[in-house]
This record gives sequence, structure tokens and C-alpha cells, in this order.
Amino acid sequence: MNGQRDQHRQQIIHIDDRKVMSITAVDDVISFDEKQVVLGSCGGVISIDGEGLHIRKMNVDGGEIVIEGRINALTCIDKTVRRSGLFGRK
Repeated sequence: MNGQRDQHRQQIIHIDDRKVMSITAVDDVISFDEKQVVLGSCGGVISIDGEGLHIRKMNVDGGEIVIEGRINALTCIDKTVRRSGLFGRK
């Protein structure tokens, strides 16, 4: 998907009782296991940490995913964040 269209996609993250999470505008499942799911989305990387996590539903064409399990943490990393340190430039 081109960058201009990515900027106009609305992303919705919905969590029900820390047990079910639905996310729209997902482009890729980077990795997943029962303790962590890492997704690529229109806005950057989303990391979900928890226990007993599994993907209940995934619509590749629509970019929607539903994750079940005990959700302990949600981290969003913006696409525009520049890396610093040994391999990144400020």
C-alpha cells in the first residue's frame, strides 16, 4: 500500500474486558505466540503482550484481526520514529 493511502486509513483498536481485542488497518502479522503478538499496521508496529493469546479471526483483505486471551499490555510504535544509537541516526 502506498504511503499516501496509509495516512488516510483510520485505525480502530477495541479491547473488551482485557480478553478480546479487535484491530483494523492491520497490514501484517510479524510474529505471534501465546505470550506476544506483533503486528504491522498503517501507523507502525503494534505489540500485544499477554497470556494464552491466539488469533481468533484474521481478514487479510480487510486488514482486521481479532485476538483472544489475557491482554496485559499494548505498545504502539509510530512509523515515523527515528532510531538512535549504534545503528540509527538522530
